Amino acid sequence: MIYVVGSYNLDLLVRVERFPEDGETVFSKEIFSGHGGKGSNQAVSASRLGGKVKLTAAVGNDDIGKNALLFWDNEKVDRSNVKVKNTKTGNALIIIDKEGRNRIIVNRGANFLLSPEDVDVSRSKEEDILLTQMEIKENVVFKALKEFNGIRILNPAPSIISNKEIFNYVDILTPNEVEFKELAPADDIRSGLELMLKKVRKAVVLTMGDRGVILATKHKKVEIKAVRVKALDTTGAGDVFNASLAYALEKGMDLDEAVGFANAVAGLSVTKEGALGPKMDEVKLFFEKINMKIP
Repeated sequence: MIYVVGSYNLDLLVRVERFPEDGETVFSKEIFSGHGGKGSNQAVSASRLGGKVKLTAAVGNDDIGKNALLFWDNEKVDRSNVKVKNTKTGNALIIIDKEGRNRIIVNRGANFLLSPEDVDVSRSKEEDILLTQMEIKENVVFKALKEFNGIRILNPAPSIISNKEIFNYVDILTPNEVEFKELAPADDIRSGLELMLKKVRKAVVLTMGDRGVILATKHKKVEIKAVRVKALDTTGAGDVFNASLAYALEKGMDLDEAVGFANAVAGLSVTKEGALGPKMDEVKLFFEKINMKIP
């Protein structure tokens, strides 16, 4: 079982030729809305691969929240621990340029009302996976990590963490480059990795976009190159990576295999619009195309 504790947002996506400068107005090429939030993205992306996923999140008592509940049902995500709060559902504004790069502004809404009392991971087992992020309150993340009985993955996005004790309960930390520099201010990547490896229990997986991934443990450091693709939309690539990593670990892959698998699936995800990952049938076809075997 994969337990995801995190956020849900309604995403409003705006496509532009380029990002505006300070005080500048640019015209959008396209605007559309979709389901988002790191918790929901990761839960749905793991489910699409075939994982059994249980989500803990919060939505508002509005139409957006009602639609989110139906969305998770359709995506075969167990939403029995999703809480409906007396407020508006969270939302996010995402601006995407012609290169597929993005800028994101989030209004947390109901996400901010998710409380430690809403978290129940007491039935988790040693072989289960926890995947959580920082778009919800820090004390909620802390409780989930501390009480979980299996492998615990923290995607520190955003990387605003005041209680450093959190890292004592993290098995695998998965920052991107911006988050990594904020968490481990050091002169170089190697020094930063050594600093973070003293804080977490097992590994740091540093995602670097089109430059691939670095997997670091106390015994080794492995660099995995990104698959070569034409990026259309990088929104949610990190969420797809984390979901795929959790899925692979839950299926019994070792950490090296799981990171390689997640790296490739995230590469496939940026060739399509939206923040949600591909289904396993698409993954299998893509792996055949790039001459890569699923472990």
